[in-house]
Amino acid sequence: MCIKIFMLRFVYKPLCVFLSLFIPNSKLRRKLRQTILYSRDFPYPHVLSIPETVKLLQNGASIARLGDGEFNLALGSEIYYQKNSPEIQRRMIEILKNTNQRCLVAIPPKPESGFFREYFTRCARILNFMRLNTTYANANISRNSDFLVNGITEYRKIWENRRVVFIYSSAGRFEITPEIFSNILEYEHIDVPPIDAFEQYKQIMQRAKSYPHDRLFLISCGPAATVIAYDLANLGYQAIDIGHLPNCYANQLGNAPMPEDLPVSK
Repeated sequence: MCIKIFMLRFVYKPLCVFLSLFIPNSKLRRKLRQTILYSRDFPYPHVLSIPETVKLLQNGASIARLGDGEFNLALGSEIYYQKNSPEIQRRMIEILKNTNQRCLVAIPPKPESGFFREYFTRCARILNFMRLNTTYANANISRNSDFLVNGITEYRKIWENRRVVFIYSSAGRFEITPEIFSNILEYEHIDVPPIDAFEQYKQIMQRAKSYPHDRLFLISCGPAATVIAYDLANLGYQAIDIGHLPNCYANQLGNAPMPEDLPVSK
């Protein structure tokens, strides 16, 4: 694996850049880079389908999701809505390598093209932190494409008649949309900062641990949600890193822009 990653990062990519210098048209240069990059395969773990992942959640599983923001933190980079630190970097790597069956760890499925194909080619080091011989859950459960597969009905089964604790920022993007959550028995809310929520990790966990273990936690607070869901699952709670699910559902209906196009705080 290390040899493949070395070749991918230090041979094919420089060759691509070098060849593109001889093409005057910028669009053609970009096309050449993508063609060469996408033509190189790279090792990648098996990822469950979206329906398989949702079914596990219906059956009581917890989930911690990682995308490009969490990957960047694991690699030591900053992201605009969460400061990096040795602690959060360590936690992202720990969760990505997780072999603990108490919590599903979710990553995007292997991409054939588009943003993540380019991302994994450019940031191939992240593959060193993945368990290539195991199966991950699907991180796209909260993204727009998922509603074309499942609609919202299958999601509502997860929290139907459950007592729920939401962890999100009232000053952020997340909203408790009635169409999605109207079948919840009752809910409470732990408010967190819209930016750098991990800075309050200890306080959030202290409040969360005060609830009975029959509570379902639905968490939306960036990379902090990954860690909080993972740690609550290890304490015996069902915890779901739900991400931008309400925002993506609204976008799919044509009622809102993409979550990333919304301000981080109101």
